[in-house]
Amino acid sequence: MTDFNTVLEEVENRFMGLAPYDRYAQLNQFRFKAEKDQFGLIPFKDSESPNGGELHLQEHALKQLCARIGVPFAFFKKCPPALQEFNVAWFMQNLESDKDVMLRMVKGAQVRAILSDRYAPFDDIELFRILSDFMDGTEEVILQSFNETSSHVRITWPSRAEEIRPGDVVEQGIHLANSEVGLRSVTILGVVHRLKCKNGLIAREKKGGFRHIGDPERIRSHVQQVIEDVKHDSERLMVKFKKSLEKELAQPLEMINELARNHDLTKDEYEAILNSFMAEPSQSLFGVVNAVSHSAHRCADADRKFEMESIASNVLDTHLAT
Repeated sequence: MTDFNTVLEEVENRFMGLAPYDRYAQLNQFRFKAEKDQFGLIPFKDSESPNGGELHLQEHALKQLCARIGVPFAFFKKCPPALQEFNVAWFMQNLESDKDVMLRMVKGAQVRAILSDRYAPFDDIELFRILSDFMDGTEEVILQSFNETSSHVRITWPSRAEEIRPGDVVEQGIHLANSEVGLRSVTILGVVHRLKCKNGLIAREKKGGFRHIGDPERIRSHVQQVIEDVKHDSERLMVKFKKSLEKELAQPLEMINELARNHDLTKDEYEAILNSFMAEPSQSLFGVVNAVSHSAHRCADADRKFEMESIASNVLDTHLAT
């Protein structure tokens, strides 16, 4: 665990290291290059594109390029480099849809994302600098994950903790998710975090999601309102979590099997839920909800961990009246 100011400093250092900037261009002003799993865009000499050197595509940007021109990425990966170049180059030059794009650049010439030129990005550094105005120094950051495509940070307030049963303490907080490369808008949700098992639940009642809307004061006001809303969401989630201890289930394992079917869980995810349930077996709804939430620890990917905890919260909402 750490504090919010430390995470803010890490975000600022990451921003300085990446040195991000946005560049606007047209896809048909570039030649596509494929060589030994290295992919790039090379501006034509007579193009209007500034900084005429080669641009290097990160994997996510490459996937976005394939999606934009209509070349299935799975097919693209199976092709030899010469065929990759031919397919992508042909569609880039003969693209019928909008050719205008925003290239999200880092470290000089690396393309991390290819998005519509109408896309309005909201970067982590903007979000966390705004959020810093609403942190009072008593919060704790219990989860942080920053990768090429998404960011997840979870903050709790120990002062907003309750014992749901003797020795079992649950804290209320908020979960922040963002993507600087177009995978999601800024998302702020209420959470509860169980200290005993270090797992959490995501509130689904209200979702604070928004993209950059230009006016800093309007953004700040919106963030403030969302934080207040999701704090109330986490309070309601805490009440439901406590009620789940009292709701008996006739067949908890059958409920887990149904979850696996309905959510297309992998074999590893299903086994992780079963193992979590057997480590703390219970005939109550709490037992199943906790098992699903705790199984998220096995997820290496932060986005999938977030999804698994959301599934656990959905179980709680589905089987408990508000």
